[in-house]
Amino acid sequence: MPGNTERISVCHVLEATAGGTRQYLMDACLGLPTDRFEQTAIVSTRRDERFVADIEALRAAGVRVEVVEMVREIDRREDLRAFRELRDHFRANRYDIIHTHSSKAGMLGRLAAWRAHNPAARVYSPHAFAFEMRVTPSRAFLYHWLERLAGRITDLLICTCDSEREIAVRRRIVPPSRAAVVRTGVDLRRFHPQPDALRVREEIGLPPRHRIVGTVGGLVEQKGHRDLLHAAALVLAELPHTTFVIAGSGDLEDELRGGAEALGLGRRVRFLGARDDIPRLLAGLDLFVMPSLWEGMPYALIEAMAVGVPVLGSAIPGIVDLIVPNRTGWLAPPAAPEELAEGIVRALRQEGQSAAMAQAARDMVVREHSRERMLSSLANCYERLIEVRAQ
Repeated sequence: MPGNTERISVCHVLEATAGGTRQYLMDACLGLPTDRFEQTAIVSTRRDERFVADIEALRAAGVRVEVVEMVREIDRREDLRAFRELRDHFRANRYDIIHTHSSKAGMLGRLAAWRAHNPAARVYSPHAFAFEMRVTPSRAFLYHWLERLAGRITDLLICTCDSEREIAVRRRIVPPSRAAVVRTGVDLRRFHPQPDALRVREEIGLPPRHRIVGTVGGLVEQKGHRDLLHAAALVLAELPHTTFVIAGSGDLEDELRGGAEALGLGRRVRFLGARDDIPRLLAGLDLFVMPSLWEGMPYALIEAMAVGVPVLGSAIPGIVDLIVPNRTGWLAPPAAPEELAEGIVRALRQEGQSAAMAQAARDMVVREHSRERMLSSLANCYERLIEVRAQ
């Protein structure tokens, strides 16, 4: 139970139970050593009803799970209800560390712990700051103000990349002494070069002579799929023997399918839906593209690098921490389909350079972005924080 003196008790709070934040929660809860940490997860199920299966997996592994429903957007009634539920939980349960993730749970969880007078250290991981996203200036101002306010009651900010920490310090969210970096890592036992990579093309029905450009991620605003479709039309004008594949599901699927049809892309763009064979799919690509508008440190990009496929991404925080031009991949400006198309054509034509950068990228991931390294760094952050507070 929380408060066990032999193990560090950690309570994670997460509303955004989808995509990378969901994976981060699962990695932490299932990967940190049980002899050193006792973990609880307070989560919402509204983002993705399929998260219920993950809840069962967590409970089966001995993680205590509590459900407090939260909503993504600001909603006074819903936010107040969730705040009260979290506050009541923190009044009744003592922890050593309360680690909140992403903006909504980050705000509600820290405020609730503070108001409950819970003695736990308050830790926050933004997984991309809301004020850095594509929002109106007034919303960006509000989100920045709220982050600075909550920063005053935050003992440690754990960022997933150096760019995110730099933003936090520059925008005065917390002082440098309270900002750490734990770089995202992936399971290298799963993501590695695949010996049967070419078979996935046959299974999907892709033309054998075509160059395959693909991306993996939720079909949501953040991922920049609209720009990729417009870039695809430009690429096909120069390299007609190219097929684009998009793996993932989300709210924009119907719009994107309609957009591809309106652009006359036909069978040159394939929507594959959610898949459970991502390592094989990635290995079957000639180029992985991530045209995101904002990111924390994206799992999908690290996974593509780990598999050994050449990569191209938007020049934004999180991605520039991974892609060094002419060393580990190609970059293009965000929300710029013309430049994105030029980058794709260049990467496909310069096969030798792309292959060399892909090998360098894989070496970097093996060295710096394994899941084991991420979990070791996270555990060290927790233990150092407890040691400092005990002094």
